[in-house]
Amino acid sequence: MRKRMAKKAVCAAVAGLMALSIAGCGSSSSSGTTTAAASGDTTAAEAEGDTTAAAAESTGEQKVIRFMHRFPDEPYNSFIEAKLHEYEESHPDIKFEITNAANQAYKERIQVVLGGEEKPDIFYSWAGDFTERFIREGLILDLTPYLEADQEWKDSLMQPQIDIYTTDDGMVYGIPFRLDCKLFVYNTQIFEENNLEVPTTFDELIQVCETLQAAGITPISFGNLEPWSASHYIGTLNQLCVSDDVREKDYNPSTGEFTDPGYVQALEYYQQLLPYMTENPNGIKPDMGRMNFSMGQAGMYYAELVEIPSIRRDNPDIQFGMFKFPEIEGAAGNPDSLTGAPEGFVICSETQYPDECVEFLKWFLGPEVGQEQCQEIGYFNASKIDVSVLTDQALIDGFNTVANAESLGAWLDNALYSTVCDEYLTAVSDLTNGDVTPEEAMARIQAKAKEAQTLVSTSGTEAAE
Repeated sequence: MRKRMAKKAVCAAVAGLMALSIAGCGSSSSSGTTTAAASGDTTAAEAEGDTTAAAAESTGEQKVIRFMHRFPDEPYNSFIEAKLHEYEESHPDIKFEITNAANQAYKERIQVVLGGEEKPDIFYSWAGDFTERFIREGLILDLTPYLEADQEWKDSLMQPQIDIYTTDDGMVYGIPFRLDCKLFVYNTQIFEENNLEVPTTFDELIQVCETLQAAGITPISFGNLEPWSASHYIGTLNQLCVSDDVREKDYNPSTGEFTDPGYVQALEYYQQLLPYMTENPNGIKPDMGRMNFSMGQAGMYYAELVEIPSIRRDNPDIQFGMFKFPEIEGAAGNPDSLTGAPEGFVICSETQYPDECVEFLKWFLGPEVGQEQCQEIGYFNASKIDVSVLTDQALIDGFNTVANAESLGAWLDNALYSTVCDEYLTAVSDLTNGDVTPEEAMARIQAKAKEAQTLVSTSGTEAAE
């Protein structure tokens, strides 16, 4: 079973998708020596840079590190590329070859690329079964020895966030690039004009929705053209309606059954929200749902922490606050758990330069770059940084919420075994259209869960042989 609930999986790759043209792990002209850690010690870094520069100049050789991420949009892509080039300048023996793709395309392509001979050395990946499937195939570098050997690095990271990138047997396989959780954002002007208070229970949330709808305002902006969007609602509702231990058992493909009545209850609560959401959400892209909220066309939007800068860019004049998904009174789940998890980078075990890759991640995902990152693009990594320098109170509040959360529940679309994930997303999409009932949807998911047990068992037997 997984170390904690924030373990993830993702839907299967689209069959026949062509692999990205990424050069493989180990492609290089030199084996070289391990570069020093860029830990913020300017003098040491400069000395190391001088040494490696001389070596590179004398040999004309460089260590080429293939780096793949999922942020082609601005300002994220520019920030990432600028930091990689900055590292190259202080480490002339290192050369990055950078490839990126947008979220869903990236999830599909990375699976294809890792299944071939050409693999990136460092790549973006989600915690849980999405990455753990690659661990089972021996494709991910174990970072545990590196963390144990560098106590300063280990102490600089928020341990609860690192725990999410840790397997049951204690292997640390990734370092977070950005912390994230799901929170409702609400238009404070609309709430004030309609004499509304922030809801703390689900019943109060429905009352707020009714008031806004009666005033001619869309209560909740929502787009589900990409079905992962609805899965964030269902993931949260599962946390509220199903106990942690039951969900942990069911999210594990070898033991999952999904027979607890709380799963049907979660879909029923989702159904109650649908009349107050944007009309025909399955035909609207998730980012358009955010845009509609940003432009004042809805009272609320269920947002990720990392969307706060985007809301600001959509409409710099909007005034908004945030609140946790309201508690469901009497439900069997955990009201103190947030939906969300960090996302970060892992290292391919087949890389020719494991030490160099680790040293880069120490710097790139460390407190110095982390401070710049939150100021420039509004993303927090897992290092312990001083947020008092920030001026956006929404960012500060969001960071404190996720940093102080009792626990984090996985993104549903990343937590589930691939075939179960496919069925869950399709069933919820059908439910959103009104084509199935909650009971019918869960019957389909239960059948896939039973099938997954067989698939995992067969896979394990083949691996043992």
